[in-house]
Formats: sequence, C-alpha cells, structure tokens
Amino acid sequence: MKERLLFALSRRISRKSLRILAYHGLWTTPGYQYGNHLFMSPENFEQRMTWLKNSRYPVLPLGEAVDRLERGNLPDNAVVITIDDGWSSTYTHMLPVLEGLGLPATVYVTTWYSENQLPVVNVAVDYILQRAGRSSTSRFPITADIEKFPSLSERGAALRECAARFGVTIEEWWEGRQFHVMSTAEIRDADRRGLDIQLHTHRHRSSEVNSDHLEQEIADNRAALARSCGRPEQSFSHFCYPSGIVHRSAGAILKDIGVKSATLVDEGINPPGTSPYWLRRFLDGRSVSPVAFEAYLSGVRELYRTVKNLAIAEG
Repeated sequence: MKERLLFALSRRISRKSLRILAYHGLWTTPGYQYGNHLFMSPENFEQRMTWLKNSRYPVLPLGEAVDRLERGNLPDNAVVITIDDGWSSTYTHMLPVLEGLGLPATVYVTTWYSENQLPVVNVAVDYILQRAGRSSTSRFPITADIEKFPSLSERGAALRECAARFGVTIEEWWEGRQFHVMSTAEIRDADRRGLDIQLHTHRHRSSEVNSDHLEQEIADNRAALARSCGRPEQSFSHFCYPSGIVHRSAGAILKDIGVKSATLVDEGINPPGTSPYWLRRFLDGRSVSPVAFEAYLSGVRELYRTVKNLAIAEG
C-alpha cells in the first residue's frame, strides 16, 4: 500500500516530465543468455510492452514528444520507447510485438553493419570470451586484429577462427543472425510498417574525445538510411549518442546540421526546459524487476536520486 501511494505521489509531482525507455536487441539464441541490458528475452520484452500498453502512461512517438516537451503541453506522464543499434531481432521479434499492441517506437540504426552483413565484431568477440570463461579485457586487441582485415570475407574468417580457438560453436548464433544488424531490406520494411528509423552514426563511433568526425558520421548515416528507406536524408532528424558518450560540443553540431534531438544512456526523466540534445533515458534489461521498471516510470527513482544528492551536498 505504501509503495502504491509513493508511486502515485511521484507521478503527480513529475507528471510534466518526459520518460524515455531504452532497449537494444533480444536474445533469440537457445541456451546461454548473454548481455543483460544488450539482449533481453523476447518474453520479457513482450511482457513489458503489454504492461505499458495497459498502464496509465501514454506512449508517444519520439518526434511528437520532443516537440511537446519544448512547448510544455505533454500529456501527463508521457513515455517514449527507443531501441538502439538496429539489431536483427528488433525486426524479427520486437517490431511484431509493437505492431500488435499499437505502440510507437524509434530505432536508432547504425548503418555500416547493415550494409556490410557481418556479425558486429566487438560484441561477438565479447560473447565468445564470456562463453569460454575468459576475461573481456582481451576483447579490444582481438577485435582490432580482426578489423585490420580489409575485406568482409577475411574478417568473417578471422571471427570464425577466433571462436574455434576458444572452443565456442558459432552455428546457432551466426545463422540466427544474433549479432547482425538489420539488413537494408529489413530497414525498408520496418520503416514502411511504421517503426521510426533514426540516426546512430554510420560506424557506431562516439564523440567523447574529438567531435570532428561527428558531422561526417551523421552524413554517412543519413545517406545510408535514405538509400534503405527511400526518403530524404533530412527526414532523419533524431539521434542517439553511441554508447551514450558525448563531447561537450556535440549539441551545437547536431543543431547546425538539422538534428532535432539526441538521447543519452544516463538515467533520468526529462522535465520541461530540458535541452533536446541531452535527453536522459532508462535502460531496461533482464535484471530490471517489474517494481524497478515502474519506479522509473512513476518518478520514484528520480525523486530518490534528487533527495540523495541534496543530502550529500548538505553533509
């Protein structure tokens, strides 16, 4: 009872703030479960979306929500669903769930791996190391060695050799496209079916250290998405920072090139007056309980963090 009252009070206090949920892909390979916040189960995702559909939280398209946050006329406790990277499972499993429930969602697609159909090397290597019981710290040099090869066939062969060296079978996850990004045909069909396709850089490069490449990365990303979807490049105007990593100059660059919003992976809700280039989200995953999920949506987690920070400042 006390929990329900706290949730209700927090919803009331934070009702004009925008909530943004963040997902990646789904784990569709039988057996070993990998990637808590990177790949949740299809059943977990469907349960979450069904709960949201039946809840008191209105779900808005991203573009509408950003515009209404700026104008100050959001419906109370509005929510946006975002999905990062554009994994194959976004198309095969997440899209049908969203369609069936009539929920709008945005997927931020990184396009190099879409146009060059190969498992995402750094993620696949991390999975191989985990399956082999090895430390993930060696992921970076192994990934770099594989990515030195100029051709896709050579990189693919090197990735297969890496799996064999650590005794990890590849058949199920490679053939099932567990670590593949949506193909250009899948992106086109998802766009046609109403999934909001948006920007995530072409090569999944962050702008933490140097923002010089950010404009080119988005130009390449826009061009690739325009080829896939058959619509103008400037229609892709919302962005997600790869890995949530941001250079301080990124907001100004994005505004100059016609990007209207950008999301982080920092947790939080977004009150009126929040910059559209620094939108906080909640990263859902297998380890997130239903209570923790609703605590974010109700604003309880934000309220708790605010009170804690005040206590630290005063102490």
